[in-house]
Amino acid sequence: MTVTAIQIGLDPDVIDYDSPDFTHFPGLTKEKLRKANDDNVAGLRAAGYDVDNCLIDFGEAGAEKARKWLAAKHYDAVLIGAGVRLVASNTPLFESIVNTAHSTQPDCRFVFNYSATATPADIRRWYPDPADATPTR
Repeated sequence: MTVTAIQIGLDPDVIDYDSPDFTHFPGLTKEKLRKANDDNVAGLRAAGYDVDNCLIDFGEAGAEKARKWLAAKHYDAVLIGAGVRLVASNTPLFESIVNTAHSTQPDCRFVFNYSATATPADIRRWYPDPADATPTR
Protein backbone atom coordinates (compact mmCIF):
# COMPACT_ATOMS: atom_id res chain seq x y z
CA MET A 1 0.00 0.00 0.00
CA THR A 2 1.46 3.35 -1.06
CA VAL A 3 2.22 5.84 1.69
CA THR A 4 -0.15 8.81 1.50
CA ALA A 5 1.09 12.18 2.67
CA ILE A 6 -0.17 15.72 2.84
CA GLN A 7 2.18 18.66 2.85
CA ILE A 8 0.55 21.65 4.57
CA GLY A 9 2.34 24.96 4.30
CA LEU A 10 1.80 28.64 3.83
CA ASP A 11 0.97 29.76 0.32
CA PRO A 12 4.01 31.75 -0.86
CA ASP A 13 1.66 34.49 -2.10
CA VAL A 14 0.33 35.34 1.39
CA ILE A 15 3.65 35.92 3.17
CA ASP A 16 5.19 39.33 3.82
CA TYR A 17 8.83 38.27 3.59
CA ASP A 18 10.01 41.57 5.12
CA SER A 19 7.87 41.21 8.24
CA PRO A 20 9.70 40.53 11.52
CA ASP A 21 8.03 37.11 11.67
CA PHE A 22 9.82 35.95 8.53
CA THR A 23 13.18 37.72 8.73
CA HIS A 24 14.64 34.74 10.56
CA PHE A 25 14.41 32.91 7.22
CA PRO A 26 17.21 34.90 5.54
CA GLY A 27 17.06 35.11 1.77
CA LEU A 28 13.61 33.57 1.55
CA THR A 29 11.49 34.95 -1.28
CA LYS A 30 8.16 34.02 -2.79
CA GLU A 31 9.94 32.46 -5.76
CA LYS A 32 12.37 30.44 -3.62
CA LEU A 33 9.59 29.16 -1.37
CA ARG A 34 7.35 28.22 -4.30
CA LYS A 35 10.23 26.37 -5.99
CA ALA A 36 11.16 24.56 -2.77
CA ASN A 37 7.53 23.58 -2.23
CA ASP A 38 7.05 22.37 -5.79
CA ASP A 39 10.39 20.54 -5.77
CA ASN A 40 9.57 18.81 -2.50
CA VAL A 41 6.22 17.56 -3.79
CA ALA A 42 7.78 16.46 -7.09
CA GLY A 43 10.62 14.71 -5.23
CA LEU A 44 8.23 12.84 -2.98
CA ARG A 45 6.07 11.78 -5.90
CA ALA A 46 9.12 10.71 -7.91
CA ALA A 47 10.22 8.63 -4.92
CA GLY A 48 6.86 6.83 -5.00
CA TYR A 49 4.84 8.60 -2.31
CA ASP A 50 1.22 9.68 -2.92
CA VAL A 51 1.39 13.36 -1.95
CA ASP A 52 -1.16 16.16 -1.78
CA ASN A 53 -0.04 19.76 -1.43
CA CYS A 54 -2.26 22.01 0.69
CA LEU A 55 -1.14 25.64 0.57
CA ILE A 56 -2.91 27.75 3.15
CA ASP A 57 -3.45 31.30 4.33
CA PHE A 58 -2.85 32.58 7.84
CA GLY A 59 -5.35 32.32 10.69
CA GLU A 60 -8.77 30.78 10.58
CA ALA A 61 -8.90 30.72 6.77
CA GLY A 62 -5.78 28.56 6.72
CA ALA A 63 -7.04 26.34 9.52
CA GLU A 64 -10.35 25.81 7.73
CA LYS A 65 -8.67 24.85 4.46
CA ALA A 66 -6.41 22.38 6.27
CA ARG A 67 -9.47 20.93 8.07
CA LYS A 68 -11.24 20.33 4.76
CA TRP A 69 -8.23 18.62 3.20
CA LEU A 70 -7.52 16.49 6.27
CA ALA A 71 -11.15 15.36 6.47
CA ALA A 72 -11.33 14.41 2.79
CA LYS A 73 -8.78 11.60 2.59
CA HIS A 74 -6.70 9.19 4.65
CA TYR A 75 -3.07 10.27 5.17
CA ASP A 76 -0.28 8.20 6.68
CA ALA A 77 1.96 11.25 7.03
CA VAL A 78 1.13 14.89 7.74
CA LEU A 79 4.00 17.23 6.92
CA ILE A 80 3.58 20.71 8.38
CA GLY A 81 5.88 23.37 7.00
CA ALA A 82 8.32 25.50 8.96
CA GLY A 83 6.45 28.75 8.22
CA VAL A 84 3.47 27.38 10.14
CA ARG A 85 5.49 25.78 12.95
CA LEU A 86 8.34 28.18 13.59
CA VAL A 87 6.63 31.59 13.41
CA ALA A 88 5.33 32.44 16.87
CA SER A 89 2.27 34.32 15.60
CA ASN A 90 1.20 31.13 13.78
CA THR A 91 1.02 29.06 16.97
CA PRO A 92 -2.82 28.97 16.98
CA LEU A 93 -2.78 27.90 13.30
CA PHE A 94 -0.22 25.18 14.05
CA GLU A 95 -2.27 23.95 17.03
CA SER A 96 -5.42 23.86 14.92
CA ILE A 97 -3.74 21.79 12.19
CA VAL A 98 -2.20 19.37 14.71
CA ASN A 99 -5.49 18.92 16.56
CA THR A 100 -7.43 18.43 13.33
CA ALA A 101 -4.91 15.90 12.07
CA HIS A 102 -5.00 14.13 15.42
CA SER A 103 -8.80 13.76 15.24
CA THR A 104 -9.19 13.06 11.50
CA GLN A 105 -5.99 11.04 10.99
CA PRO A 106 -5.49 9.29 14.34
CA ASP A 107 -2.86 6.89 13.01
CA CYS A 108 -0.84 9.44 11.06
CA ARG A 109 2.74 10.33 11.75
CA PHE A 110 3.69 13.99 11.87
CA VAL A 111 6.65 14.94 9.72
CA PHE A 112 8.52 18.19 10.16
CA ASN A 113 10.95 19.43 7.56
CA TYR A 114 14.30 20.96 8.39
CA SER A 115 14.11 23.72 5.79
CA ALA A 116 12.30 24.93 2.71
CA THR A 117 14.62 22.70 0.70
CA ALA A 118 13.53 19.48 2.38
CA THR A 119 13.64 16.20 0.51
CA PRO A 120 11.93 12.82 0.78
CA ALA A 121 14.38 12.14 3.63
CA ASP A 122 11.91 13.83 6.00
CA ILE A 123 9.15 11.30 5.30
CA ARG A 124 11.64 8.44 5.13
CA ARG A 125 12.34 8.88 8.84
CA TRP A 126 8.91 7.29 9.37
CA TYR A 127 8.22 5.59 6.03
CA PRO A 128 11.48 4.52 4.36
CA ASP A 129 9.61 2.49 1.74
CA PRO A 130 6.91 4.43 -0.13
CA ALA A 131 5.11 1.14 -0.78
CA ASP A 132 4.84 0.26 2.92
CA ALA A 133 2.49 2.36 5.05
CA THR A 134 3.77 0.80 8.27
CA PRO A 135 5.69 3.43 10.23
CA THR A 136 9.15 2.47 11.44
CA ARG A 137 8.62 3.75 14.97
